[in-house]
Amino acid sequence: MKDTKKNKLFLFSAFVLAFFLATLILVVQRGIIQGQEEFVMNEPASRTVFSPVHVSFVDEEETARLREEKIAPILPVYTMNPKVKRSVTSNFEGAEIQEEMFRLLTLLSERFLNEGVLDDAAKKELMDSGRQKIHRYNPATEVGEEKEVKEILSLSEVKGKIGPVLDREKVKNQTLQNAVVEVFNQAIRPNLFFDETRTKEHLKAASDSVASVMEEVKRGEMIVQKGLLVDSKQLKRLMQVQKKMVEKEVRNRLFAIGIFVFLGLALSFLYLKQFQPKEFYSPRFITLVLSTLLMTLGIERISQIFPNSSLYLLPGSLAAVLLTILWGSSLGILGSLSITILSLPLTEFRLEIVLMLLLGSLISAFAARRVRKRIHFLKVGLAIGLMNVAVLVAFSLSQDWQFSEVLSLTQLAFANGFLTTTLAFFLVPLFESLFGLTTDITLLELSDLNHPLLKRMIVEAPGTYHHSLVVSTLAESACEAIGARALLARVGCYFHDIGKIARSEYFTENQTPQTSSRHEKLTPMMSSLVIMNHVKDGMELAKKYKLRDLIIRFIPEHQGTGVIYYFYKKALDQAAPGESVRADDFRYPGPKPQSRETAVALLADSTEAASRSLSQKELTPAGIRNLVRKIINEKFIDGQLDECDLTLKDLHKIQESFVHNLMAIFHTRVSYPAKEHDPNRPDIFGVDQFTKFRNP
Repeated sequence: MKDTKKNKLFLFSAFVLAFFLATLILVVQRGIIQGQEEFVMNEPASRTVFSPVHVSFVDEEETARLREEKIAPILPVYTMNPKVKRSVTSNFEGAEIQEEMFRLLTLLSERFLNEGVLDDAAKKELMDSGRQKIHRYNPATEVGEEKEVKEILSLSEVKGKIGPVLDREKVKNQTLQNAVVEVFNQAIRPNLFFDETRTKEHLKAASDSVASVMEEVKRGEMIVQKGLLVDSKQLKRLMQVQKKMVEKEVRNRLFAIGIFVFLGLALSFLYLKQFQPKEFYSPRFITLVLSTLLMTLGIERISQIFPNSSLYLLPGSLAAVLLTILWGSSLGILGSLSITILSLPLTEFRLEIVLMLLLGSLISAFAARRVRKRIHFLKVGLAIGLMNVAVLVAFSLSQDWQFSEVLSLTQLAFANGFLTTTLAFFLVPLFESLFGLTTDITLLELSDLNHPLLKRMIVEAPGTYHHSLVVSTLAESACEAIGARALLARVGCYFHDIGKIARSEYFTENQTPQTSSRHEKLTPMMSSLVIMNHVKDGMELAKKYKLRDLIIRFIPEHQGTGVIYYFYKKALDQAAPGESVRADDFRYPGPKPQSRETAVALLADSTEAASRSLSQKELTPAGIRNLVRKIINEKFIDGQLDECDLTLKDLHKIQESFVHNLMAIFHTRVSYPAKEHDPNRPDIFGVDQFTKFRNP
C-alpha cells in the first residue's frame, strides 16, 4: 500500500486513539485502599508525624462557621408589589361612587398599601418562626428598611382598622361609612410578598464578604506528637497532607503510565514498519494489532478489579497467542514485547511478574505456531504454565522464599497458562470473523474433501479434481520446504480451479481420447477467452459458497498474468501474412501472485500440467528436473514472481521439492509376466482375463 498522506493520518489517529484507550484502561482501578484509621480524635497518637510536603488549604469548617455568623442577622426581604395598589385604585375609579366616597377609599388604600399588607398566613408563619424583623423593600422608591413584624398589618388586621381611620376623618354619615367599608373590604388585597431572589442576593453578599480561612502546613512541620491526644485540628491537617500525597501519587502514576504506553505503542509501530512493510499502512492490519493489545490489556485490568485477584494470573500471554494464531510468530513476538511494556504498571513493577509475562509470552509465540486442533490449545497452555513455573522457581531460589509460599504461587502461575489459552480459544473465532482472517484451524476444516464444491468437482470435472489434488500435494510440500503456510497452499489449491466446473469439457484434463476437443470449432482468441473465464467463474462460485478471501486469492493469482501459450501459438500459425497477433491479448487478467503460497500454487499448477506431456522415456529424474527448471525459469523471466517474496534460494528448494514429488507420482513398476491359462481351472473373470491382467 502506498505511503500517502491519508495512510499517515490514519496511523497517527490510530496511535493517538490507542494511546488514550490504553492509558484509560491502566488508570482505572478499584480506588485507593483505605486501611484502618491510624489516628483517632481524642486518642493518643501512635507515632510522631512530620509533614513530607508543603500544604496550603482552606479550613472549610472555620470558614463556614464565620459565614454562618455573618449571614445570621440577614433579614428576609419582603417586596411590595406596586401592581396591587394600581389594581385596587382602578376598581375605585371604575365604580359609580360619590366623590367623597372615592376620596375616602383612596385615602384608605394610600394609608395601608403604602405601608405594606401581609397575607394572614404569611404573618402567622413569621410570628411562629420567632422572626422579629423583616427587610421591607419598596420598588417604587427603591428604598429598603427594617420593619418590626408586629408593626406590619395583615389583611384581616387592615379590615379591623378601617373604622378607626374613618372616625379620625370625622365621617358622620353612617351610611357612607358602611358603604366605604364594604367596597374597601372587597377591593383590598395583600401587596407585601417574600422576595426569594433579593433575600439570596443579601445572603450571598454577606457570605462573600467573609474571606476563606487559610491553613498552612510547612514541609517538615510536626503535625502530631507520639503519646499526645489528637485533636480535630491536627486530624484535619493530617487528612490534608494525606490528600496532597495521594494527588501527587496519582499524578506521578499518570505520567508513568503515559510514558510506558507511548513506549509500548512506539515500539510496535517501529517493529511493524521495519518487519511488516507491506502491511504497515493497511488499516485492517493495524487495527488487528492494536485491538489485540488493547483487549489483552483490558482483560488484565478486569482480572485485577475482582477482590482477592492475583498478579500471578495476569493473562498477558494472550496477545502473543492471538497474534501468532491469526498472523504468525513474527507478530506474536511483537505482541510479547509490547504487552510486557504496556503491562508494567499492572505488574506493580515486580520483577518475577514481569519475567513471567515476557518469557511466557515469548514461549507462547513459538508454541502457537502450529495450532490446528483444539488439543493444541492445551499444549500451548502447558508450555506457558511450565515457563511461568520455571521463572517463579528460579526467582524464589534467589530470594530464599518459603517452600509453602512457592508451592501456592507456582499453582497460580501454572493455571495462568490454561486461563490464557481458554480465553484465546473463544477469541480466535471472533477475531477471524471481525477481520476476515483464516487461521490454520479454519483451513483444516476447509481441507475436508467432502466440501460441497469439491464434491461437485468430482462429478462434473473429475480430471480437474485429480489435477487439483496433485497440485495441492506439490504446493504443500514446496511450502514446507521454504517455511511458508503449507496448509494454506494445500487448501488453496483444492479450490484454485473450481471455475472449470462450469465448462469442464473445454479443458484437456476432463477430455477422453474418444471425445473430440471443443476448441476445434473455435478461433484461438475465442478459445483463450473460454479458458480465461474459468478465473471469473471461479471467483463467482467461491463467493457463492462463501469461501474465505485468503482462499479466493488462489483463483486469479495461480494464473497471474501468464500467456495462454497454446492458443497464442495457434493464432500465430493461423495469422495471415502481415497480420499482427499480440501476446497481451492472450494473457490472464491477473493479478500476479502476491504471496509465497499463491506463487508456489502458480508454479505447481504449471508444472503438473506440463508433466502430463512427458513421454515414458522422459519420466526420469533428469527429464523431470529439466521440465521443472524450465517451468520455473519461464515464470521468473515472464515476471510472474515479481510481486511475491520468493527468493532464488526458495526457488531452488521449490524445484527440488517438485522433482522429488513428481518422481514419486510417476514412478514405474516392473511388469509382471503374464499368467498362463490353465484349461482345467475355471475362469471366474471371463475368457482370457488372467492373461490380460497386469499390475497397475
